[in-house]
Amino acid sequence: MTIPAAVANLAEEMTGWRRHLHARPELGFEEVETARFVADRLRAFGIEVTEGVGRTGVVGTLRGRHGGGGRSIGLRADMDALPMTEARALPYASRAAGRMHACGHDGHMATLLGAAAALAGTRDFAGAVHFIFQPAEEGRGGALAMLEDGLFDRFPCDEIYAYHNSERPFGQVVIYDDVVAAAADRFTITVHGRGGHAATPHLAIDPLPIAARILLAIEALPGRLTNVSSPAVVTVGALHAGEAFNTIPDRATLTGTVRCFSEAVRQELQRAIRKVAECEAEAHGARAEIEHETLFAATVNTAENARFVEEAARDVVAGDAIVRNPAPELGSEDFSFMLQRRPGCYFLIGQGDAEHQAICHDVNYDFNDAILPIGAAIFVRLVERRLAPGA
Repeated sequence: MTIPAAVANLAEEMTGWRRHLHARPELGFEEVETARFVADRLRAFGIEVTEGVGRTGVVGTLRGRHGGGGRSIGLRADMDALPMTEARALPYASRAAGRMHACGHDGHMATLLGAAAALAGTRDFAGAVHFIFQPAEEGRGGALAMLEDGLFDRFPCDEIYAYHNSERPFGQVVIYDDVVAAAADRFTITVHGRGGHAATPHLAIDPLPIAARILLAIEALPGRLTNVSSPAVVTVGALHAGEAFNTIPDRATLTGTVRCFSEAVRQELQRAIRKVAECEAEAHGARAEIEHETLFAATVNTAENARFVEEAARDVVAGDAIVRNPAPELGSEDFSFMLQRRPGCYFLIGQGDAEHQAICHDVNYDFNDAILPIGAAIFVRLVERRLAPGA
């Protein structure tokens, strides 16, 4: 592994930034203190800072010492935490009840701050780099908010890059030429029945067993409607109904997600979920109300930009640590919307070791600080290669 001195010298400081942010998680579009911390660090590096982009987003702009070059690159990190309660009593554990950085966004920010500090110290490139700190990645539309606020008009980017920590073995760099992650929809199904006393169910229309039938039926849909070569999942994450043990509620609500890589599959599953819910409810004298919302597009890289990431990664890690085009994952990422507007690449860095086995969105999750220099070094080499004078 070859970490440039400009990055290696920042390893301890990056760890400090990451743990500071981990202890102070904020949810999407509430990242006020997080954004202030990021902006203060960027200014301390001598980087031009714009705050309030897409509500709580921050963009830092750095120009190289080899002239304008007319070219620019965007590097992006997400900032928001999740509404979860941290289980581990880490020295830097969340200080905010019911909130934690369970997806590694604290590490993404620290990585990008490290890359920004290293590049600001050398400025060994031509053109401009925009360090994009995005709010509200976890399903609240932060990427679209920044785009609607003129992100690429105000901060032109010829290409754009981001990474995510992965449960893969430590130090692996995973790069895809095409589809990286799934599109994701959120659905809510409300079954309207008729409430009553638990002792007289024949006088009521109990929405709970209807909701249970709908749950089982829709989670089985992908195995019957989709080709195994284009995988999909339907998962119900919440079922809410009733308030007392001896009553029949008048409604039950299921909330869940559809994940897939194909737009045709997405539309087919939307239609099927609606049909199952409406027919099950009608068969039992109830009524189903369905809401469907698209949260993320599929995350799709540009093959040429994936090659640029591989070239940069080979300057940092051994060749056998680079994994190309494994099966894409059914997780989702709203960097997808930025990749719809600009060519780029979203890659993964493995952080799995003996101390870091918990997966993302687990209450025991913690980012592995040892990958901070790897991510920062890849970003630095990517900029120096893509914005090399005369390139």
